[in-house]
Amino acid sequence: MSVDVVIVGAGAAGIAAGRTLAAEGHRAVVLEARDRVGGRAWTNSDAFGFPVDMGCAWLHSADENPWTAYAREQGFSLIERLPAWGAWIGRDPIPDAERREWGAAFVRNEALLTDAAASGVDAPISTLIPDDKYRARFDSVVNFLMGESSDHVSSLDFARYADSEINWAVAAGLGAVVAHAARTLDVRLDTPVQEIDWSGSLIKIITAKGTLEARAVIVTVPTSILASGGVRFRPQLPAPFAEAFEAIPLGATNKVFFRMRPGMLPHPESIHFVRTQSSSRIGSYQTWPSGQEVLLAYFGGALARELELSGGLEAFAREELGQMFGAGFVGGIEQTLTTGWVSDPWSQGSYSYARPGMAQMRERLSDPLGDRVLFAGEACSTAYFGTIHGAWHSAVAAARNVQARLGRS
Repeated sequence: MSVDVVIVGAGAAGIAAGRTLAAEGHRAVVLEARDRVGGRAWTNSDAFGFPVDMGCAWLHSADENPWTAYAREQGFSLIERLPAWGAWIGRDPIPDAERREWGAAFVRNEALLTDAAASGVDAPISTLIPDDKYRARFDSVVNFLMGESSDHVSSLDFARYADSEINWAVAAGLGAVVAHAARTLDVRLDTPVQEIDWSGSLIKIITAKGTLEARAVIVTVPTSILASGGVRFRPQLPAPFAEAFEAIPLGATNKVFFRMRPGMLPHPESIHFVRTQSSSRIGSYQTWPSGQEVLLAYFGGALARELELSGGLEAFAREELGQMFGAGFVGGIEQTLTTGWVSDPWSQGSYSYARPGMAQMRERLSDPLGDRVLFAGEACSTAYFGTIHGAWHSAVAAARNVQARLGRS
């Protein structure tokens, strides 16, 4: 079978690329290894009988996010209000003066990283910020945002991230929005790509279910899969591409959802709280995520990876909740749901970060391979990495690049 374009991966990037190509009349087939679309955007509506986002959940920079416009056009209800981030320790509100002090410390740290970036410095974040009383709290923020510790994350990469700070959720789940966008595409599920042979006039895409031929290929699978050889290339990937995939790996973040007995949530509205500000090895907790009566525990960095691989995510969260609210509260847990993104064979992590000294490698990920193989996804975005709008913008750019090349051939 021969088509104009094969897209590898039906996550946010693959779907955006497919829609862009289809709008211009190109025949594109999307190959997806999983038994569902969405990739790391996945709304689970079965476990609790209502939707929870197992992966990405936020329309970051919602006021300029193309997925926001799509969700509105399709009638999805948006939750246009952020929880009270950083305002509570367990049941207790953090005093206003302390919150202002922490806010000022965070701004100072961001300024240090921005100034270093302006001077071309690309070092571990941990080497550029002061070891003051808010260091542990800042380190925990890096864990949650990047999925890796400040010792192992590029300061330049962190400083480049752009966010309008208008971040919304979707009542039906963000994964449901992404899945909805795939409805009109030719998506082949349960079809992992084994090899991409770009040696001939047509590219051969080899799967367990057969071989397709295409004039161009857009690869949207996560960098961790590409770095580990999950997709073979013939001829082999040139060294600059292999180096870039190694330089921009996926970090680790995970969630545990707790369904409580009715009326047991410690706060009547969506708020965010932590157990302590003096350690970076903690969970981040949110009540009523996406308006549902559940408690969400969120973990990032080495702790998220260790707990997932040891099977200890739920136990750690229960321990912290017990310390904050007592054994009676923990006894009110009726049902749990836990993610495992590091162990997921089709992601091997949550979202991308750059290793120290490697931030510039994101640009390299967007370079075409042999004029007909392109890469796209959140990892290819220099300013919106880790987000579905970063995936969208990267994929649309790749699709337009392909359109231009197909038009010339």
